[in-house]
Amino acid sequence: MPNPNECSHCGERLNGVIPLLQVVPASPPANPPPPQAGSGAFKAPGTLKGPRLSGRLADGKFGEFPLDKIKTTLGRHPANTLRLVDREVSKEHACIERIGTTFLLRDLNSSNGTFVNGRRVKELRLRDGDEIALGNSRLIFHSGDAAPTTSPGVTVVASAQSMPAFLAQIEHQEESEFRPVDQIHDLAALRQDYEKLRIANEFHRMVGLERDQKSLLDKILNVAFQLLPADNAVMFLINEESELNPVAVSRRKGGEDEVVVSDTVLKRVTESRQAVLTADAILDSRFSSSESIVAQGIRSAMAVPLLAKGVLKGLLFCDTRERTNAFSEKDLKILSGIASQAAIALENADLAQRIEKEAVTRAELSRFLSPAVAEAVVKGQVQLFRVGQQVEVSVLFADIRGFTSIAESEEAQDTVSMLNGFFTAMASVIFRHEGNLDKFIGDCVMAVWGPPSQHPDDPARALRAALEMQREVDALNQRRVEAGERPIQVGIGVNTGQAVVGYMGSKERHEFTAIGDCVNTASRLCSLAKGGEVIATETTVRKAGKGFKAEAMSVAQVKGKERGISTYKVVDLVG
Repeated sequence: MPNPNECSHCGERLNGVIPLLQVVPASPPANPPPPQAGSGAFKAPGTLKGPRLSGRLADGKFGEFPLDKIKTTLGRHPANTLRLVDREVSKEHACIERIGTTFLLRDLNSSNGTFVNGRRVKELRLRDGDEIALGNSRLIFHSGDAAPTTSPGVTVVASAQSMPAFLAQIEHQEESEFRPVDQIHDLAALRQDYEKLRIANEFHRMVGLERDQKSLLDKILNVAFQLLPADNAVMFLINEESELNPVAVSRRKGGEDEVVVSDTVLKRVTESRQAVLTADAILDSRFSSSESIVAQGIRSAMAVPLLAKGVLKGLLFCDTRERTNAFSEKDLKILSGIASQAAIALENADLAQRIEKEAVTRAELSRFLSPAVAEAVVKGQVQLFRVGQQVEVSVLFADIRGFTSIAESEEAQDTVSMLNGFFTAMASVIFRHEGNLDKFIGDCVMAVWGPPSQHPDDPARALRAALEMQREVDALNQRRVEAGERPIQVGIGVNTGQAVVGYMGSKERHEFTAIGDCVNTASRLCSLAKGGEVIATETTVRKAGKGFKAEAMSVAQVKGKERGISTYKVVDLVG
């Protein structure tokens, strides 16, 4: 009987490995039995192409099952999408929910638990090849047409019977510091600093100021090939689940062969944060018939961490199968130098993208938020409602009276200039009182006091802003009269109440706004206000408290309201 730990060609002893991410179920029988009763659309193997589960059920039958576009339920009850007739499985055991191009597995408080790759889970984002165990059923998840979660051409394996031979391990320096000339007393130290300089020069010559991550990763791997006798190179980055994810792979000679990386080596580097030089063998007894796997034989490999400001960002791996012990400690130091420069480049690229994104966000927010509030949102100190929420707001509408006649009597450019001056003055007042400039509607301004930056005195802020707006209009009119232009009159309505606030609109165009009866009422009051007047509801005046001179008006009948509204004309500030 052949020894699974010896090469079938030369008899040399090899290190056995068991795939960690690649799961190979036992071969199905030539003529598979009919699907298990109640198991849904369980198909013969090889007949499905999209997102699916494959494997053996509790009764030993093998097949494939397509995943639903939205949600697939698994359990013993006949109502489940995939019924598993197994006493170890709960009636409603688990579900797999599709979120975009990913699939989320959730355990539904089952009695015996849901296991993925041997570990019990409550909720987990599935990756292609994950083994799901429910009772006595073993199912393999296939992403199908969904976006892959790992780079093609990379297989991570875990050592089974023996560890890879770690030939060297050095402390990885995050940054290459150069010593002052008076501290260099030997040629070896000078050579070491020169090597750092050479690596940095080659790196920046080839990588430059690249900011696109994919292109940056490819160029980093090209630097490794330029400076080292490596056949393959893989870049791993830490993903949102704090796992190493292969994001770029390159081969000196091209081709589509998989690059096999030892999970033991990856763990050694990530846990110790030290660079390692290894020699190991690539063989799995279950793949003994695969010439491509056996032929890879013994190889030399190096792996170094990518550290940025003390934080592990990822890992850089290189290997060669040209000859045993092809890499030296000097090569390991060179790769460490490349990793130091790569970590800085990746950090700079991330920083540049964040700055660019923040600049765009800040510019967008500055259109309707005061600079202070916009800055707080960008820094994450204040949150915008991505989904509409019902909250109390104070809404203000300010509208130019007789705008149509003004526009008819003036040149178009003069009308635009007048509107720009009016809108600029009104926006400045709104921001000074920390309100949100909701929108310009023709010759009307809408402002809201509330999320994302609420204050307990928002009704008072809205009324103070309204009075100041009228003073700004007076100042604007004085300049218009001096220029021989007609003065304008502005009516303002203010209301306080419940409204739905958040981002609204289509995917292509949306805005942060407020909608509801409270907003409609404020607009109706604005229509009732004469030039120079500020009309507010009794609710707004009462919640604003003392400090305002307000005169009660007759009950207003507004469009859309069966009952009249108690209103006040706010004349001035008191005290």
